[in-house]
Amino acid sequence: MNVSLVDLAPCKKLLKVEYGTEEVSAAIEEAASLYQKNVTVPGFRAGKAPREQVLNLHGKAIHQRASQNLVEKGFQEAIKKENLKPVGNPRLEEDAPLENGKPFSFNITIELAPNFELPEYKGLPVTLEKHVIGDEQVNKAILVLQERMCSYKDTDRSAQEKDVVVVNYTGSCEGKPINEIVPTAQRIAKADNFWVRIAKDSFLPGFTEQLVGLKAGDKKTVTIDFPADFVEPELAGKKGSFEITVVLVKEVELPALDDKFAGLYGVKTLEELKTRVHSDLEQDARYKEKQSIEAQIAKALLEKVNFELPDSLLELETAELVERVLQQNRERKVREEVIQRGMPEIKANAEKQAASNLKLNFIFGKIAEAEKLKASEEEMRTRITILAQMNKVPLQKFVKRLQENRGFNQVASEIVRGKVVELLKLHSVVKEVPAQANA
Repeated sequence: MNVSLVDLAPCKKLLKVEYGTEEVSAAIEEAASLYQKNVTVPGFRAGKAPREQVLNLHGKAIHQRASQNLVEKGFQEAIKKENLKPVGNPRLEEDAPLENGKPFSFNITIELAPNFELPEYKGLPVTLEKHVIGDEQVNKAILVLQERMCSYKDTDRSAQEKDVVVVNYTGSCEGKPINEIVPTAQRIAKADNFWVRIAKDSFLPGFTEQLVGLKAGDKKTVTIDFPADFVEPELAGKKGSFEITVVLVKEVELPALDDKFAGLYGVKTLEELKTRVHSDLEQDARYKEKQSIEAQIAKALLEKVNFELPDSLLELETAELVERVLQQNRERKVREEVIQRGMPEIKANAEKQAASNLKLNFIFGKIAEAEKLKASEEEMRTRITILAQMNKVPLQKFVKRLQENRGFNQVASEIVRGKVVELLKLHSVVKEVPAQANA
């Protein structure tokens, strides 16, 4: 068997394999023997038909089986001989039919992991914004909890900031009714008894601020500028006008901060609630710090090295990211025509993110090799048990699912990736700074 490689691209090769006549004859003989043992020929007991008759009846199938066997065997031996590590799915190019007494050759296009020098990955600089959780942060969080349990009281006074105003409105854009410009944008075009909180950007940018000072029965024309990236492209970047009538002004009443209020959130005392809120805020802050460090490490690594990626992997990763965005938009009830208009941008962003994801995976993989990081059997058992519990699937059933989907490699990869990230964080150079006030 002769093997040769042709460079097609940095991560793509054409693997050319050729068998001599003796190897071809042996493969046909092996396939014919298998057929002779297993096929039934009229007039003969199973496995007792003459070789010549089996070849006459099943010659085409025998040659196809021999060809398939040679391709599978040749591919495995060729990648071993050339020390290749294919990624993605190899593609068999059109090959000549196998004939007895003649050489047989085939070509397979394969993609390989990128070849690159591992950058210096220890000592990466990281800036850590340290969030200190004090009384101010706890009180803000408690206020959010109060507002979730608030009540509304009708009032005759003028509307103030944080009030809820009930309005009827009809919208237009550049002199045309919005329902004529965008017939499907009913919520923006017109509404009756619409509740809106006077707070920055709580409905449309600049809308609610103009309700301050109005009372029930008052009428006003509210004008706004639709953002350039507004969800309805027909309105984006244009001026809107809304004829409103105030139906009611409602004052927001917050529950008293006492033990009874704490009981609404499953604890006995207000102090216990504050302690829990403080703990939750601390946990959230540490998680955000962890995410920030990991993002900075990833960015630093990507800036240190550049290489081409296998096309098929990039296409697959891009498609998965696009589908994820589409699913999120549909869950948010974004109209299909709006989604389709944004597809070019969605695809461009997905391809950029896919390239970063794949490059990082290859870099992490190479670091794992350099540091000899692996997933132990105990780590695999623990992770699989946790995943089964998270998915609420019995352990044995979950293991079977992993076996069917070749999921063990993915679990192992996730464990190793986590080890790489922890190693990079351990050896990073962290500069700690106070968090910004608005963070």
